[in-house]
Amino acid sequence: MKNSTNVTKYKVLAPLYDMLMGNRLFRKARQQAFSEIRINRGDSLLLVGVGTGEDFAFLPHHASITGIDLSPDMLRIAETKKGQLDINLLQMNAETMDFSTQKFNVIVLNLILSVVEHPEKVLEKSLKYLEHGGTLLIFDKFVESNKKPNLLRRGLNIVTSAIGTDINRDFNAIKNGLPIEIHKQYQTVYGLYTIIVAREKYTTNDISE
Repeated sequence: MKNSTNVTKYKVLAPLYDMLMGNRLFRKARQQAFSEIRINRGDSLLLVGVGTGEDFAFLPHHASITGIDLSPDMLRIAETKKGQLDINLLQMNAETMDFSTQKFNVIVLNLILSVVEHPEKVLEKSLKYLEHGGTLLIFDKFVESNKKPNLLRRGLNIVTSAIGTDINRDFNAIKNGLPIEIHKQYQTVYGLYTIIVAREKYTTNDISE
């Protein structure tokens, strides 16, 4: 995947995205992912790769929400879905996101690690801006770790990669070497998608400080 070409791909895909990914099956899976975490009153939440705002329906009104995306075309559609939610939408590259000293209680990586050019950079940046004790929610298309994708999946990946999504990425390889602690991980939608709830892993020195 190339970030530069993804902008062009999603310019074409943006008007069709909700039709493709807004069906009942995928909306139920998104809702299932959000049911695994708790968003408290006053929490700050970051949606990395907010897309067209399909996650907005599952967010509480009491949270302060920031959404970033590389595609201005996707952001324009997301803007129309904000409703009464407190959402700030920003055009930003997830691999180089910069929030200065700001931290977030909850960071959501829904269908973004399979899209970006360097998913490990996105995960590393997300951990950097995650509040101490905060929650990381990941919902994406990952292959089973250390197993070669079957022929059907490899063939399908040729098609999905052409429109900007690599469905054969291994989350264990992406998180390799990063201080991340997985609290829950399981597959959904007939094994096509994976839901992961994680936190930053702290050392004894980190906790004592």
